[in-house]
Amino acid sequence: MGLRNKLFLQHTVTIIMLLTAMYFIVNYTLSKSMIERDTQTLSQYFALHRIEALKIVNDKKINIEQLFSGAYAPLIASHLAANSNFQVQLFALDETIVGNSGDKENLLKRSDIETVLKGETATVITEAADTQYLIYSAPFRYEGKIVGGFRYLLDLNQHVQTQKQMRYWFIGVALVCLLISLLASYSFFSILMKPLQDLQQALKLVSVGNFSKKIVVNSQDEVRELAADFNHMSDALQQHIELLHYEQGKQKTFYDNMTHELKTPLTSIIGFSDLIAKMDQLDDIKTCNMYIRKESDRLLNMVEDLLQTSLKGNEIWRVKLEQVDLSTILSDSLRILEPTIQKSSIITNLQADACEVYLDPKLTQQVLFNVIDNAIRHGECTHLDIRLECCEGEGRVHIVDNGRGISEQDRQTLFLPSEYKQDRIISAQSHGLGLPLCKQFMELQGGSILITSQEGKGTEVQLRFSTLPPL
Repeated sequence: MGLRNKLFLQHTVTIIMLLTAMYFIVNYTLSKSMIERDTQTLSQYFALHRIEALKIVNDKKINIEQLFSGAYAPLIASHLAANSNFQVQLFALDETIVGNSGDKENLLKRSDIETVLKGETATVITEAADTQYLIYSAPFRYEGKIVGGFRYLLDLNQHVQTQKQMRYWFIGVALVCLLISLLASYSFFSILMKPLQDLQQALKLVSVGNFSKKIVVNSQDEVRELAADFNHMSDALQQHIELLHYEQGKQKTFYDNMTHELKTPLTSIIGFSDLIAKMDQLDDIKTCNMYIRKESDRLLNMVEDLLQTSLKGNEIWRVKLEQVDLSTILSDSLRILEPTIQKSSIITNLQADACEVYLDPKLTQQVLFNVIDNAIRHGECTHLDIRLECCEGEGRVHIVDNGRGISEQDRQTLFLPSEYKQDRIISAQSHGLGLPLCKQFMELQGGSILITSQEGKGTEVQLRFSTLPPL
């Protein structure tokens, strides 16, 4: 059972209990007030009848003993009850009814007469012949002594009918009020539950990661505060999740790039290891071993950087700009890649004069490795020309191959991060990470990378480094 139905049922039970209590209270109050009014009326009649009886005695028409005798009492009772709606009885000291204006013989003996002869008035309600009677009895005193008593019997049938009509009216009005109250309460509970139902739906959406649902409540109550708190919570959760996705994206990009770069020194190590097996000269073997050691140290440093990044949570590449002869880095990089170049039967041509530029040697060597490796693996070239020139405050490296080139569509997505590339093919030879990483490395050093290519005519990659010191 829903909350609205529970509230509606509780409200219905409460209203029915209140109406039932009101019914009994009104019925009791009405009955009591009618009895009190009739008792007061009979008391007033007794006062008038006593005066009239005393007047008869004082006029010496009869004496006080004859007033409560069987000869005169019936006449006096009938006289007093004339033009009234109640029955009058006179009783003597021996509790005998000596005068009776009616024929209710079953009401002649009652305990109220004993009370009256003790000097007190008595009021009782009794039933007879399917109706109720109110009996009011009072002592008659003469010269300070009780000489008898008057007794009045009032038929309460009219009161019973009045109460019955009242009950019908009360039940009818109560049913109408109950219906109106239930309709009003159901509408009120529906309005009250609307924002709670919206909140329930919004929570279901939040549980599946949808934070777009907002709760709008116009009332000035706790429900509005609850809705406002939920909206704030939803916004905060959305911001935290977006931040978490952003941080996860940064971590994934960093580790993708780092693991991609680990391939270059490993490839060089494997290449020089293969060359050693084919060499006879000790000097050549020592040279290969030197490059293996150099690339191993570089690989170890990269692993150390990766470990430090994991421990410290710092995902930013460390850049250390130095003034370096770019031609030396070019020569050294080609020497490291020599096993791969020879294995691919590619003829290389290097034209490099001394050119002092500001760069990070490690990052620059990574860029050169990636660019040359792309030309070897994907360009399907046979010649690779590398030219270094200094001009207009820049050191420019031109890497030109005679391979199959790059289509216009592919050139537009070369530097996009891998997650933005649609339908990219991932293989053991290509992960789509190298060129975006080269662009990032060049920009970190204050340089840039530019690629021009035509299908079937080869590709040119231009790297630009600043000859001016960083600010």
